[in-house]
Amino acid sequence: MKKHILTILSFLITWSVAAQQGAYIPPNSNIWIFNGRTVAFYGNMVNEGTIGSNPNSVLNFFGKSWKNTATARLLDESVDGYSGKGGLFKFSGNNPLNLNLGAQTIYCGFNVSSKVGPSFPNFDVDNKLGVVLDDLSDLKIRNNLNFTTGFIFLNGWNLVVGHKQPGTITGYNDKAFVVTGGSIAGGAVYREGVNKAAGRVVFPMGTNINNYSPAAVEYAAIEADDFHARVYDSVYQYAINGIINKLEYANKTWNIGHAKKTNDDVTVILQHMDKDEGKSYSEFRSLSFITRFMNNAWDFLSALETNPVAGTLTTGPTLTNSTMHQRTFKGGLNINEFFTKTSFIAGPYSPAIFMYFNAYRFSAYLAKLEWATTREVNNDHFEIERRFEHDTVFKVIANVPSATVNGNSEIKRDYFYDDPNDYDGWTYYRIKAVSKNNRIAYSETRAVPPLLKVEVWPNPNNGQFQVSVKGENTNLEMRIVNILGQVVRTYAISGTSTIRVNDIARGMYVLAFYERPSGRLVRTVKVIVIDR
Repeated sequence: MKKHILTILSFLITWSVAAQQGAYIPPNSNIWIFNGRTVAFYGNMVNEGTIGSNPNSVLNFFGKSWKNTATARLLDESVDGYSGKGGLFKFSGNNPLNLNLGAQTIYCGFNVSSKVGPSFPNFDVDNKLGVVLDDLSDLKIRNNLNFTTGFIFLNGWNLVVGHKQPGTITGYNDKAFVVTGGSIAGGAVYREGVNKAAGRVVFPMGTNINNYSPAAVEYAAIEADDFHARVYDSVYQYAINGIINKLEYANKTWNIGHAKKTNDDVTVILQHMDKDEGKSYSEFRSLSFITRFMNNAWDFLSALETNPVAGTLTTGPTLTNSTMHQRTFKGGLNINEFFTKTSFIAGPYSPAIFMYFNAYRFSAYLAKLEWATTREVNNDHFEIERRFEHDTVFKVIANVPSATVNGNSEIKRDYFYDDPNDYDGWTYYRIKAVSKNNRIAYSETRAVPPLLKVEVWPNPNNGQFQVSVKGENTNLEMRIVNILGQVVRTYAISGTSTIRVNDIARGMYVLAFYERPSGRLVRTVKVIVIDR
């Protein structure tokens, strides 16, 4: 076997026009780059042989395309050729002979599924227009992937970093990362040999060059496993299909998985750019969290595990235009999972967002309920729930159908309901929105007092008047309040009573009736005192 030792640049590549047209390494041929040496290829590369490299050596590739065939090998200094450090393969778009040739393409020849094929020891992206994975080939980098400038475009294929260990990725930020593409299907970023000792393992990726949406994992297992991650645009009702919700989510979906199902905890860290947020999500960003797709729905947290913070999944300064979340999944992950971010207030696919809900007593026999929604998503109907003062649970008393077309609306919708109610005590109401797939959302609870009949005579008066109170079965306190909000007098009322009020100065007053001992306001009546 013939072995060529590369110690100077001109041995293999010259400054001639012919050399610019391409380089070819035939089968069964070896070339080796020694420690501290730098060589360069200015034309396209077809490698069917072996390129070996020692640590601290550099191969600068200025050509348009690189192709490894099935017989190609890219060895390092170790005995097996794959477990050492090796040299650096630097893909640069600034060809000193032809200036910038545009994006470069690479056919590595590796296959993620079979884990067979050539792999680079170290790889550097130094092309502002990026490096594109050629069709029918994944790219594997055994040790370090560095971004000097530019991107790696998966183009539907996969990138693997690490060899029986996660390797390292450096230089990544919101201007240099792996571009996955925005569609549901496509390539992913793989990290080999992830375990507890590896700490936080980052997947620096985004859906396009202007959209950096990285992920990271912390795996609690002692035994190592291979993880993969991909991010795509939009949030679908069923993760990969169904209704797209652009209002209550961060409008990115992360697909994360690993090779072996275990019960070891996994912490997932996700980061998105704030410009991608839906309107409702943005309003409640401080109460947002990572949601996991499981049991055919996006799950929901009753309380935040951690607070969202500015993005730190970068080797540069903190990204203040991005937000990062993390969530620990006890019992581990399945081999293929989907995640996104939603708001605690809006809830995942909340069937209705309530603008307001009011309930009040209209007469001794009737309570009126009024509510409005600002948005409805797949909503079917509203259930009126009522609880009397001494009851322990709410009961459904009526259904009101959604006023929307097909359950979806982005405008204000008004609803009304009259409840025949002569209960001589407090009544509590709430509204439950129910979607067509049985998701629910609740309004706030409103309290309606029993009928309190108050008569004041004469009114207006000259400072002397009487107050008659009927219909309240608990103790009350009546406060006379002036226009400055000052309490002028107070009176205790028990049951049906008539109160005589004397010597009140000229002015306008409010009689405020409060339940004792709860202090709840039951009723107000205006009184006018004219000249005495």
